Amino acid sequence: MTPGEYPVTSTSNVRDSLAAIEALPLARSVRIFNLCGDQERVIVLSGMRRAMPRKVELVSGPGCAASICPEADVYQALRLTECHPLTLLVGENLLRLPLNRDVGGRRSLLDAQQHGADVRVVSAPVQAVMVARAEPERDVVFFVAGFESLLAPLAGMVLEGLPDNLSILLCGRRVEPLVEQVLNGEAADIDALLLPGNRCAVTGTQGWERVSADYRRPAAVAGYTYSNILSAVHAVLQQHCNGEARVDNFYRGLVRPDGNPLARDQIDRVFELVSGDWRGLGEVQGTAFRMRRTYDVFNADRRFPDYRGELISEAGGMPDGCECAAVALGRKLPLDCPLFLVRCTPQQPYGPCMASDDGACYLQRAV
Repeated sequence: MTPGEYPVTSTSNVRDSLAAIEALPLARSVRIFNLCGDQERVIVLSGMRRAMPRKVELVSGPGCAASICPEADVYQALRLTECHPLTLLVGENLLRLPLNRDVGGRRSLLDAQQHGADVRVVSAPVQAVMVARAEPERDVVFFVAGFESLLAPLAGMVLEGLPDNLSILLCGRRVEPLVEQVLNGEAADIDALLLPGNRCAVTGTQGWERVSADYRRPAAVAGYTYSNILSAVHAVLQQHCNGEARVDNFYRGLVRPDGNPLARDQIDRVFELVSGDWRGLGEVQGTAFRMRRTYDVFNADRRFPDYRGELISEAGGMPDGCECAAVALGRKLPLDCPLFLVRCTPQQPYGPCMASDDGACYLQRAV
């Protein structure tokens, strides 16, 4: 069997796989960093962390786009609903995302909605087109946060042509530069990477192969089942024990080294990469997707005034006492935050990791 070609573990032999992990000769604790909210959901709800040997730590990373969406972007969306007669469309993961402080009695778009603003939840980009076409005389803004798996269909829609009354307020992020920044840090304590299958299906694995080789970190692309994630965990631990560093692929049906050329081309044609803020984590070079000038007509930041300058943001946009930044980098667990399920709850999220159903704190509250 060649490197990278591991058999995918079926549910029937999960117990054998756990025993194989237990039998690995780990000389020290190994921290495996996952970068996907959907994978974190499986890990949490299945109790996978409890099943791991003491020396294996599954660490939740910045896999939830809502949790790292800058406070300034949320403020911009909120001000648009206050200052302009428009419809704001938003994914449910952004609806409860809180600002650091009240703005006119509102801390979130949910508050704005409850105060009469026309804020509507959509579950897919195509629904934004449908809403705009149904109300052609009304301005519609689609506020969206996501990674390449969301940006690809969004780019395709832009290239096809959006309704004249529809514009996009975008928080799009590429995670590789942030991971490299973390691995470059003096306190880097990440030993291996668990990569998201859906994003790698778009981008491919070549970029991650470079990261793995440059920083000598084992990596594996995983899917979204217990057995598949377990296979990927076993693979990176084997690499660690053997002193190897490469990308093993456990989502082979959809992931190729060069990804999806059509989707990548569409993203490159519509968006360009610039420096961008990750909430609580600061500015990262080459990590934010911005709509190219060619498509300014669909860019809400060009169509409407920019209200971000009104916001005085402290501590990277995190509320006092909130540990979401440390949670997003795997340096703390949700339970380490003194506000967790005390002042910060799913009903009234105080920090961004509790606001989205993909957030690490929101998921952990179910355990």
